[in-house]
Amino acid sequence: MFRRRSVFLLLATTALVLSGTPAQAAVSDPWDYATYDCLNDRWNPLDAEGNRTGQDPTPGTAEWTAFNTSHVECTDQRDSDRAQFPVNDSARSAAMYGEDYYRDPPAYENIRFHSKQFGTTEIPTVPSAEGYRPCSTAPGDCPSLPAGLERFDGPYPVVIVMHGVIAQDIHHRFNTQTFAENGYLAFGVDGYGVGFVPGVSGPNSQRCENAGDVIEWLKSPASGEWGQLADLSRVAIAGHSQGGSCALGYQGDPRVSTIIAWDISDAVGATNCVETNPCQPVMLQRTDGGFNDPTSYPSDYPANRNRGLAAYQASKTRGLDFMHLNMRDTVHIDWNGRGTGLAGNRLFEQASNYYNVAWLDRQLKGKLVLDTGGDVVPQHGRTAEAERAYRQGQAMSAFTRLTSKTFLTGTIDKHNISMGFWDPDKAAASGDLLFGGNVPYVIEGTWTLERLSPFYRSYCTLSVPDYAGGTDADSGADMRMTGCNAAAVAPPPDVPEVPMSLLLPLAAVAVLGTAGYRLRRRVG
Repeated sequence: MFRRRSVFLLLATTALVLSGTPAQAAVSDPWDYATYDCLNDRWNPLDAEGNRTGQDPTPGTAEWTAFNTSHVECTDQRDSDRAQFPVNDSARSAAMYGEDYYRDPPAYENIRFHSKQFGTTEIPTVPSAEGYRPCSTAPGDCPSLPAGLERFDGPYPVVIVMHGVIAQDIHHRFNTQTFAENGYLAFGVDGYGVGFVPGVSGPNSQRCENAGDVIEWLKSPASGEWGQLADLSRVAIAGHSQGGSCALGYQGDPRVSTIIAWDISDAVGATNCVETNPCQPVMLQRTDGGFNDPTSYPSDYPANRNRGLAAYQASKTRGLDFMHLNMRDTVHIDWNGRGTGLAGNRLFEQASNYYNVAWLDRQLKGKLVLDTGGDVVPQHGRTAEAERAYRQGQAMSAFTRLTSKTFLTGTIDKHNISMGFWDPDKAAASGDLLFGGNVPYVIEGTWTLERLSPFYRSYCTLSVPDYAGGTDADSGADMRMTGCNAAAVAPPPDVPEVPMSLLLPLAAVAVLGTAGYRLRRRVG
């Protein structure tokens, strides 16, 4: 393993500033940026406008070796940070089985969200689950809601998250809690067991029926307040690994509006997706590394560079929104939150959740629901016209975030309370020497394109929200090169990227939504 703690840099604020080389500040960052730049791609950098200005290294060259070495080191960056934390002792880690110390639900109850632990089959046939819902505008609700967090009134769109093998619902708190803070009724469901009890039970496998059972429970009077707050016309299922495979199994299910699958498969073509019951919009996120420790890029590059291309093309042909994001410097268990292994990417949780929330907003909050007669179904006392305008606004905001070349300010950093840097002065001032010195990572204002892998292409095809007419946004060759803002056709595997000089005029057309282009999105 290469030495990476030889250079000590001071940061410009008490949190990590990612917009360039770290500058002078208060929190010590031991990372060797001069050798391993995990923020920017020094071989193919972005200019001030977000355009690539270089060329990726050629396999077999010294530049390629350096690039690959940097990937291996950056994949282990968060694990390196953990060594600074006094809470990171082996006995506690074993007892909590990778649980994020900073996301204990009781610590934030009626402060950031509301939560409930559902015990054994309290939701019938679901072994156990965690439920989260937003703070509302009701008098006295969440009186100490942190600045920047929003209040939402129900009914809430529903998101059900399924973990993978050797994992639990607690490992997805960085998802479910963030979803609740963004206006969703979020559930993390456990697999066959009732939760990990040291010395008593082991890690779970996922039971694919869990998500459907939560939906049916929410329909029933037994769900009480949770069911009354659920908007079952807007439901998403998300899952990691085996849970992602389960999530994709709900393709074609009329109860489900959209699917998010984390690091499991490129497949979106289930056999039950037919013309009368089409597949839903799908977002896939994939690793470019190993399972639980830093791993070199595949030696067969670029032969396998276009994974996801077939799914992208199939979704585009069906007229369905689709994103396939290959996340830079990651391993499989990064989607387990703090995780149970030896690796970890500093920026992954924020980058993943930025796209998760924007995707959910586009497909759920931005979904215009129609009744059997084709009339708009309004909520919160809105007229049909006001409902249409509201959904259009929600969808356009999400579309803007999904297609932005930077992580937009005010969108995701406020939801991060997970492990970041350790600030001993902050800990001393807080009076909590064990937990009080955490300074979460931030990503807003930095390039989204730098969080995508250079070794696997990322694809998107998104409909511009316009329920009266619109055009498409598309990645063309590779989101990392162009962003998701150009109406272009993906090339075959060996065709070079489309030059930015040709894509920019197309991007302008796509964003303006010029009248006369076909409407691709299936409304409702």
